[in-house]
Amino acid sequence: MLPKVLIDEGVSQQPHKEGDLYKEVDISGKKFRLLYGYYESFERENRFGDPIPIYPDLESSPCYTDDGTPIVTAMQNVCKHYKGKTDEDSSCSDCEFFKIGEELFGLCSCAKNRQSEKTEVKK
Repeated sequence: MLPKVLIDEGVSQQPHKEGDLYKEVDISGKKFRLLYGYYESFERENRFGDPIPIYPDLESSPCYTDDGTPIVTAMQNVCKHYKGKTDEDSSCSDCEFFKIGEELFGLCSCAKNRQSEKTEVKK
C-alpha cells in the first residue's frame, strides 16, 4: 500500500495544516469560513491526527437568518425542543426540525427556537 501522501501516479499531496482554509460556506446569506484545526488540544498532540474542518459553536454563539431562523450544525447537541428518537448519541441532525443545508450546516424549523423580531440578530 502506498503512503497516504502519495496519490495519482506519484504526485504528492501535502497534508492540511492547522489554520488552512477548508471551505467558505454561505447559509441563507450568512458566511462561514471553515478552517482546518482541532476541537481538543489532545487531538493536536496525537501524531497521527491530521487537522479536520472546524465548525463554529452555534450553541454558545447562535446565528440566525434574517427572518430569525436558527442556523445550526448537524453535530450540535439537541435542544429542549428536540423531537425525535432519543439516545445518548442524539444530535441536532436527528431532530424532525433539522433541515439540512450545505456541508454539515442546517436550519432549525422549530417555531419555539426562532428569534423574535424584538431580539437583536447576531451577525
